[in-house]
Amino acid sequence: MNKSKLIFITGATKGIGRSTAFTFAKAGWDLILLAREFKALEKLKDELKGFDVKVNICNCDLSDAEIIESSISRLLNDFGCPSVVLNNAGFAFNGELITMPLKQWQKIIQVNLTSIFQICAKIVPSMRVKGGLIINVSSHAASNAFPLWGAYCTTKAALASFTKCLREEERHNSIKAC
Repeated sequence: MNKSKLIFITGATKGIGRSTAFTFAKAGWDLILLAREFKALEKLKDELKGFDVKVNICNCDLSDAEIIESSISRLLNDFGCPSVVLNNAGFAFNGELITMPLKQWQKIIQVNLTSIFQICAKIVPSMRVKGGLIINVSSHAASNAFPLWGAYCTTKAALASFTKCLREEERHNSIKAC
């Protein structure tokens, strides 16, 4: 497995992403933090100044499929390949499946599933050189059905399957996925 101490975190400014950034910074890991709100990223970077680590930030809206590839390519070029990727960003929609607007359906699929595919498609080929770890944050919604949360449950179930397939396909490259 890759021994470099660089982690890439999506959804870095809130919840699990933010907590993970602090945990890894305390352990001496350099960070690449991605979120859609630039001011929140700058604030988080400032809060992490007390740790002796590099904090790199990237403002990127994962609902916009057109900008993800270039954003990730730039990050790889500027900061190198991370040894750990935490795909944490997520989006939820509460409402009936059959009355959900198509735009909302497409947005939740893009953020919760397709953006993760896009990120992995850019990072994994570089990660194959030294190995690494991909952590895709799912939910108990992956294996349960909740009324009015159908789209979210669907994306998380698909993400769980994607992660299992990625793990099997990349096992021989010393890349773990969970």
